[in-house]
Amino acid sequence: MSDRHVHQQGLRRHSLAEVLDAADESLRRGQGPSAAVWATGFDALDRALAGGVRSGELVLVAGAQAQGKTTFTIQALRTVAREGRHAVLFSYEHESNTLLERLIALEAAELADDPALAPGVHGVRRALEAQAGATTLTEALAGVPYGLEALEAMQTYADRLSVHESNPGTDLEAIAGIVEALVTSAGEPPFVAIDYLQKVPVPGHQGGEEERLAVVAEALKDLALELRCPVLAVSAAEKESLGAGHRMRAHHLRGASSLAYEADVVLVLSGKDDIVSREHLVYDLSRLQHFRGFSVFSLEKNRHGLDHVDLEFPKDFANGRYIPYGKLVEERLIEERVITS
Repeated sequence: MSDRHVHQQGLRRHSLAEVLDAADESLRRGQGPSAAVWATGFDALDRALAGGVRSGELVLVAGAQAQGKTTFTIQALRTVAREGRHAVLFSYEHESNTLLERLIALEAAELADDPALAPGVHGVRRALEAQAGATTLTEALAGVPYGLEALEAMQTYADRLSVHESNPGTDLEAIAGIVEALVTSAGEPPFVAIDYLQKVPVPGHQGGEEERLAVVAEALKDLALELRCPVLAVSAAEKESLGAGHRMRAHHLRGASSLAYEADVVLVLSGKDDIVSREHLVYDLSRLQHFRGFSVFSLEKNRHGLDHVDLEFPKDFANGRYIPYGKLVEERLIEERVITS
């Protein structure tokens, strides 16, 4: 067992007298003894989470392919940075340019009188690729609708939002070192996001994937507790469990048993058209197209608030975002998909 792991385990053991002294000292410094809360910016979700995600929490965001897990993650990080706090994304899937394109598209859509007039992610990408001869980003975005305004909006929080282009060398020790350095430089714990958890390497590990993921989940939870920050980890599904006719659930995650044990919050994203009950379509199939415009956020575990809650948010993936104003799902949902492709 490493010295770091022993140290982390020790941090979990305190006498009640020490807890009382620490709470008293926090209040003397003008700080609350309770956990700090980071809002995600998704209104109905934050209400269900009693304000947002908390320091010391491990949050899993799961869903099948193309369900908007990365979109949600980037949008939540943007909210944190806009509110004056720090955030960092460890991206094993995308380069930093992808984050840039999505944020420009998102900001442009919010600034546009009509989001349909915004350039969208593909429009931003085409514009940047076509401006290879441009000498500045301002010059490259000059012809993009709302591009310069989007760039100005991003500059208000750009120094607080970091992205790490992670690779097979970005293991748990590297993640911890980067986050600790950010705590030192920023003077506060950041909101940490991992995209995605199953790609975090564990050098020298000899066991199977279930055991490896248990090590990763435990270490990320320890990191959250030690540095008093939330850690959000995007999680992949078991492909074999997601054949036609099945709704995504927490037990479909790769390494589900260990992940569910360590996680404080499990959020599963699904297309509403995939999981709405047939009774809502039998007389009006045109509603299927309407349902395709929404994602269902299912809170399957939530240690500090409501769980087993299904919320819906409108999709605007063309502009790299969700509309963050949601509500409880009114229709009945089922365990199995109504329409399969």
